[in-house]
Amino acid sequence: MRRRAGVKEREFSTFFIFIGALFFTIFFSFFFGYYSYFSGIGELPEAFIYVGLVFMIAGESFRIWAILTLGKYFSPVVTVYSDQRVISWGPYSLVRHPAYGGLLLGVALSLRSLFSLPLVLVDIAVYNYRANLEERLLIQNLGEEYLDYKKRVKKNHSLRILRP
Repeated sequence: MRRRAGVKEREFSTFFIFIGALFFTIFFSFFFGYYSYFSGIGELPEAFIYVGLVFMIAGESFRIWAILTLGKYFSPVVTVYSDQRVISWGPYSLVRHPAYGGLLLGVALSLRSLFSLPLVLVDIAVYNYRANLEERLLIQNLGEEYLDYKKRVKKNHSLRILRP
């Protein structure tokens, strides 16, 4: 993917918060998974491995679809480009912020630890914070076009857990 010229607005701080939360929750999910496996405390039934794998595959597939749909507008850092328009097809016709979601729940479930599940809430809170910032920037830069889209399409369900 080639670099784009014409960055209108870019916000870096959430990228580092996002990456930090991701590493934190993955590390502790595995820690608790191993703890539960070896101690037997908080260990969930084996079926959770398969349920978790389904969530991981579905979540990551949806994320890849969202990134491919964004195409030249995708950036790991919250960015609005000068020629950007609202993307309202593909997964973006189903939910706003489709790239955030099921992968981490799948990781927590597949590790079969009851203690890993609450860590998903940490990621949901960080994703929600980032999505809200993204929406503010999109409203500031795309105006009525984004507000119309926001009225038509619901926010990603995993983000609506904390704030509808």
